[in-house]
Amino acid sequence: MESNITKEHSHHHPAEASTTTQDVIFAVLYSIIAVLGVIGNAMVITIVRKTPSMHTTTNYLLLNLAVADLLTLLLCPGSYDFALAHVDLEGFIGDFICKLFAGNAIVPITINVAVLTVCTIAVERYLALLKPFRSNLRIDKDKVKYVIAVLWLFALISCIPDIQANTYDISSTKYPCTRPWSLDSYFLHKPFIIFTCVGFGIISSLTLFFCYFSIIRGIYFTKTVFSESTVTEAERQAKKQLARLLICLTFVFATCSLPFAVYFMFLSFVNVKTIKEKYDILYLFHRISRFLLFSNSFLNPLLYALQSSNFRDGFKLIFSLKLLRCKLLANRRKSAKSSSSTGFVLSKE
Repeated sequence: MESNITKEHSHHHPAEASTTTQDVIFAVLYSIIAVLGVIGNAMVITIVRKTPSMHTTTNYLLLNLAVADLLTLLLCPGSYDFALAHVDLEGFIGDFICKLFAGNAIVPITINVAVLTVCTIAVERYLALLKPFRSNLRIDKDKVKYVIAVLWLFALISCIPDIQANTYDISSTKYPCTRPWSLDSYFLHKPFIIFTCVGFGIISSLTLFFCYFSIIRGIYFTKTVFSESTVTEAERQAKKQLARLLICLTFVFATCSLPFAVYFMFLSFVNVKTIKEKYDILYLFHRISRFLLFSNSFLNPLLYALQSSNFRDGFKLIFSLKLLRCKLLANRRKSAKSSSSTGFVLSKE
């Protein structure tokens, strides 16, 4: 859910007609994570698609995560571009752009898909390692495409109220699309807000904690994942790497997503007077927590992909091919320049 609060009924309105330093700072930060994140996620997509040995259930889910993160990062700077440009649009065109681009009505869909995919990966790993004989519960390569389709469908349905709420507000002097919820309508949509925060914030985090720490417990304490008598030194090192990765994944996801969920949960249980009195502080916290939420899409390729030797080899191969291509292009230009400077011209007599 991507919505904001306005002070339409208050004499003080922090959104003035001019662009503030805070606007520029956040616009620059969003641009940085968007560029780096798009590159990282695009490389993940390329590696999985071009490497037959990586056509596994988990990697297909990682591919879906990369697609969702890529779309999120491509769309996230949109509201700031419109805000900084002070574009005035009315009627159908204004509502259309607010719903599909500037108002971040589409971005919540891709964010929710990413959250659902992360949880699906956790559950899939939990079943694969701790319930290996429950094949009826496993997600195989034939089922994974249907699972991914369901994730996108559920994310779309969950965001319908948010899409409907995004409309162009001609009375707003700034950010007319990023503030579709007035204080009054915000409280009217309280059930939807609570559902989104609890479902995609709190429950998803608890799912990750349960699955990953159950796996760690099975590896190190109950020994249900590996038999100690058959564990080699290489497997022991792999277990340590897995434990570090799982703890890191859980910590980063919670750090990036929970502040945003807690923020909206807080707004749902305080009165309008408190929000008006603390508006500037709450709005700053909203922008920070929202930035953290988007940062998760930038960090996911690093956390999921760089911990895998297959992905690391894929990254190295892509960079080496790019470097080789640049060298060949430079040599061609150098040769062409050298030939033209000698004065020799081949002609057909």
